[in-house]
Amino acid sequence: MKCCDDPKFKLIEELGHTEGVDWDLGRCLSCGSYLLQQWSEYRPLNVFLDKLTEEEGAQFLRSEGRARRQLLRNWYNDH
Repeated sequence: MKCCDDPKFKLIEELGHTEGVDWDLGRCLSCGSYLLQQWSEYRPLNVFLDKLTEEEGAQFLRSEGRARRQLLRNWYNDH
């Protein structure tokens, strides 16, 4: 991750489960960037963090229901 060598994830909101992955939105305590955390119950030790833009983070916060699941699916497929 380019913002910090060791990002410190602070949970903002649990986004749900889709594509076999649990998703959480948070912020990096070091630089303040939005972070998208991904992990699977099948491989719980493999946790991935992606830095989001302010716009992307706000979009996840505003989303609900099917729209949120679609955002997560799109992120999963694109990254």
